[in-house]
Amino acid sequence: MKIAITGSDGYIGSVLAEKLKDTNHDIHLMDVDNWDIRTTPMKDGLIHHWLSFDVVVHLAALVKVGESVNKPWDYYNTNINGTQKIITHFPDAKIIFASTGAAFALESPYAKSKAAAEDLIRNQCKEYTIFRFFNVGGRTPSNPEGLYAATINACKSGALTIFGNDYDTKDGTCVRDYVHVDDLCDAIIKAINEPGAMSEYEPIGSGKSYTVLEYITAFLEQNGPKFKVEFGPRREGDNESSEVPFMSKFMNPKHTLKDIVKL
Repeated sequence: MKIAITGSDGYIGSVLAEKLKDTNHDIHLMDVDNWDIRTTPMKDGLIHHWLSFDVVVHLAALVKVGESVNKPWDYYNTNINGTQKIITHFPDAKIIFASTGAAFALESPYAKSKAAAEDLIRNQCKEYTIFRFFNVGGRTPSNPEGLYAATINACKSGALTIFGNDYDTKDGTCVRDYVHVDDLCDAIIKAINEPGAMSEYEPIGSGKSYTVLEYITAFLEQNGPKFKVEFGPRREGDNESSEVPFMSKFMNPKHTLKDIVKL
């Protein structure tokens, strides 16, 4: 099959590209240097060449919850209008769309933009699978707002701040489902090779939930006491709990929380 990956230079995209490189598929990587999802499929204007894709894995997006609160238009423009561009330019391709578990509780412009993009796909695409990714970890994540990146930075600074310890959870910190990037990419590959789910969404998580404090504790137990933990005020846009409502048929998680946090 002829497959395009938008956002191929990102965290998930780069791992997916690595996993697909030795397959029989014809893989086309659409990274930040040759692709802008808000405007045209290629800067050289070769639209007709790109219309023949069998599958488009649409990963390109803005993904920082906190930033979206301060720059809502940037997120609506990129994540909604950018997805419409994908639909328009690739009308015959199966679309595999990267949405977010945050779409279950629309607390931020990021979550709202992804939910709106899902609606565009459901109403216009002939064949699709919509994935709602939960908290992705493992390998080397690139999101500077992500918890994994925060732990790496804390190893250098000596301190890590958990935002909010007064939530209605077992230890007052937010609850999340953490999924290893390899397990997530394996789910994408399964979706590439199977018919589109055509469902409202497919949740992509490990099926096991932990509080932020439990995650940090696991990190320190696995890697050694590298920093002290502090608590700060809640961060605007954060959901109290983000857990998978059911396990998608595309998921077969093999990695544990220890695998995710291990340096």
